Amino acid sequence: MIEVTKYMLPIVIGYIAGKILRRRPPALIFTALVVLLVFVVAANTADKVFESVGVFLAVSILYALALVLVTGLLGSFLDAPSRVGPVGMPSISAYVSIALAAGFITGIFIKIPYVLAIDPLLLVLLFTAGMDMANVGIRLEKAVLLAPAAALLGAGIVGFLFATTLNITPAVAFGMGWYSFTGPYLANAGDKTGGAYGLLTNFLREQFTFLLGPILARRFGKVSILAIGGATTMDNTLPLYIALYGPSFSLYAFTNGVILTFIVPTLVPIVHQVYSCCR
Repeated sequence: MIEVTKYMLPIVIGYIAGKILRRRPPALIFTALVVLLVFVVAANTADKVFESVGVFLAVSILYALALVLVTGLLGSFLDAPSRVGPVGMPSISAYVSIALAAGFITGIFIKIPYVLAIDPLLLVLLFTAGMDMANVGIRLEKAVLLAPAAALLGAGIVGFLFATTLNITPAVAFGMGWYSFTGPYLANAGDKTGGAYGLLTNFLREQFTFLLGPILARRFGKVSILAIGGATTMDNTLPLYIALYGPSFSLYAFTNGVILTFIVPTLVPIVHQVYSCCR
């Protein structure tokens, strides 16, 4: 509840400020915050990515891609494709790709506590989004609230496939991109292999959301694109959704992430325990 309040409060304050000032912040601010946040997140996790090699890395990539694509496909049955704004795919995809590459390279060679910058930048982004929301029309779309269901169904299908073919606990899939919880939990539960996959696969799911989200947005609707982001849509991947669909969409992205963030710490242990007992 404290985490939810921490991230919701800047939106509320920004909204109030926007109403009082009756001004929208410059669009350039959003672009700058998107690029900077992606860079910092990539730099912060670079060592984890480059430590993983061989079969482990290949399986993790395949697992993460399967989660993104299957979840996106399932979401497409729940929502029609929607057009993205002029900030669309070519520009934001290029910005994100460059920021990711630069972040990974920087993170390998320069070791500083990048994580300390993530929260402050995110809070500024949320405040700015709230300020902009006060001056744009917000239309609630019920279909978007189906995104958590699509994400959970996708995790169930992909998790089952990898459990039956490669004996990887399906709890990995139900991490919903929350690698900092899923990996440590599974490792602590005595499943070292599951812990390793839980960490890297969910991290890669987050990164593939950045890279493939703008491309998939051409064919899939908002439910699909929200669902592939999983629990990360309330924080790390939130800038992507703002860039694709505008500041007002932050409400949906945040809500989707909050719902899944509440579910993951309960569902991951249950799924893993059931799997461990049945195999």
